[in-house]
Amino acid sequence: MSDNSLPPVPQGASSVPPVPPVPPASSAPVPPVPPVPSAASAQGYLGGPQFQQPQFQQPQQPQFQPQPQPRAPRSRKGLIIGLSIGAAVVILGGVGLAVAGSSISSSVAPDTQVKAFLQDLVDGRAESALQAMGEKPSGLLTDEAYNASTNHITDFSVGKPKTIGETSTVTAKITQGGTSYTQEFELAKAGKTFVVFDTWQLQPLPLGVVDVQVQGPSGLAVQVDDNALEGDADESSLRAFPGDYEVSVVDDSDLFDAAPATANVVGLSDDAAGSIATAAVTTTLTEAGTSAAQAAVDAYVDGCVAQQSLAPTGCGFEARAQDGVSYSNIRWTLTVRPTYSIGDWVGSGWVVSTATAGTLDVLADSVDSAGRSGPSGTSLPNYRPAGTVSVADGAITFSSSVLPF
Repeated sequence: MSDNSLPPVPQGASSVPPVPPVPPASSAPVPPVPPVPSAASAQGYLGGPQFQQPQFQQPQQPQFQPQPQPRAPRSRKGLIIGLSIGAAVVILGGVGLAVAGSSISSSVAPDTQVKAFLQDLVDGRAESALQAMGEKPSGLLTDEAYNASTNHITDFSVGKPKTIGETSTVTAKITQGGTSYTQEFELAKAGKTFVVFDTWQLQPLPLGVVDVQVQGPSGLAVQVDDNALEGDADESSLRAFPGDYEVSVVDDSDLFDAAPATANVVGLSDDAAGSIATAAVTTTLTEAGTSAAQAAVDAYVDGCVAQQSLAPTGCGFEARAQDGVSYSNIRWTLTVRPTYSIGDWVGSGWVVSTATAGTLDVLADSVDSAGRSGPSGTSLPNYRPAGTVSVADGAITFSSSVLPF
């Protein structure tokens, strides 16, 4: 075999590679068809060279871009209308700011503060009205105490404020029940809101006063419209808003009764007519108290009679001694017992006066300067004890008002 001889062609293989078909020009590109392997290739033999199927692209049609049309000239009418609308918005916005500013200024004006204060009292908001003056609730100045009272402010009208520097004065006409009166309010500048608007603080008012007086024993618990007062209120002055306040005492004694009293507070300052209202709670002895009072006076008289002295201490009667005579074994006798009447409470007790006078007799052993001795005696026919009775520790006591000799 010559060196230039070709190697043998494997059995079943083709020596010429297959020619791919040419697709027609008008058809779509055809994907390549893979060569069919020969039997030898299926048995693991390599075949001839492999060729990819050539791909052909469809010729593209030319694309045309539309030419821009010339723009018509823009009308200035729309621009003018737009500018007009913008100007209107600016103008309306300015009006809105002016209205808002006026509203804010009005809401913090001095007369507005006074109106709010008086409306609180009309509506029963005592603590809110008190807060407007910068004060805290106490005593009768609470919602509970105020709403328990009657005859409040029912209507009002407020004048324009008069402002000088840092102070503003507002005068209001107030109706309370069937009474009308004027009240002057003073407000002080308190600062600013929204930088430019002045704010005002209502100055505290003296207010009216309920002058509580209990005409009875000390230490009684006092209440106003069934609301207990703190502390000893036998006689005290309590600030109050306009109204009628009923003052009473908690009475659990069978010796006396207490009648409530009403304080009519008119006005908002202590210099207004009727603004200082006295509520004098009166007490009277019951039948048991009257009997106990008479027994107390009798005990006092008996104590005086028991003293062996021509002038018993603290009793208001005496037997005068003669000059040069000494006395011993002095004996007082109440031959006619006086009777008494019990009156109203005055000062420190219920007044005791003598209804019918009593008679006192006195006897003594006497010795004159000459040494003569014998019994001596005299009579006091118009004995009239007087004084007051009160209650201490649940019992009636008597205090004489007759000056001692």
